[in-house]
Amino acid sequence: MKSQSKIACVFVLLCLAGCKKGEVAKPAVLPASPVLAAAKPAAPFSMPAAAPVDVAAVKPLLTEDKLSRFAVYQREMLGVTSETMGVGMQAFAKGGTDQQKFQGAMAADSRTAKIADASKAALEKSGLTPDEMSKLSHVAMRYFAHAYALSEAAKKLDGYRKKIDEAKNNGKQPGVVDVAMEKAYSGQAAQLEVLRKEFATQYGPEALALMQKHEPEFFAINQKMMGAAMGAMMKKP
Repeated sequence: MKSQSKIACVFVLLCLAGCKKGEVAKPAVLPASPVLAAAKPAAPFSMPAAAPVDVAAVKPLLTEDKLSRFAVYQREMLGVTSETMGVGMQAFAKGGTDQQKFQGAMAADSRTAKIADASKAALEKSGLTPDEMSKLSHVAMRYFAHAYALSEAAKKLDGYRKKIDEAKNNGKQPGVVDVAMEKAYSGQAAQLEVLRKEFATQYGPEALALMQKHEPEFFAINQKMMGAAMGAMMKKP
């Protein structure tokens, strides 16, 4: 789940970077979640410093029309996922959490031009403006990325619980690994409800209902993105 969130962060930043050639948008993050923050890995992955999300500016964009258009944009950008991840991981290796160095490394990478061209074409097909795409990426894509990872954790949890129940029904002690993994995934799966509650608090219950309606669509996009991104991460820059 942690690696998926890490990939999603890099992917969002690079999509934003491709909005305008030669101009890298400042990354932004969802307001801090005390539960999600508690799940940080031992060696935390930190992106460059980010500005807080302007809830008032994003809220009007959380509509059926805009999310459908955003899905079109995201599907079009799947074609440059490998390039996007390659640029992002190399920029992070060079610039670390220094925002200026991170942006400079992205701007200097020749692959950024291809991403920019793909983003321009995707925007034209979706009908979104660069500003609308940027705001939706900051909030919607991050929500879907987190929700997807946590939903996958819930699936894993169900699998381990079935194995534990099966062992008990057969009069056996559940495996130590199964019990440990059940406990770990139980904590992650519980965060999905926390994520949704926090989103509803910030953007309203109607916005959350809309996001949940579109989860299957964006989860499918995330799944394809993750597959391509993992392949890119295994390659040297």
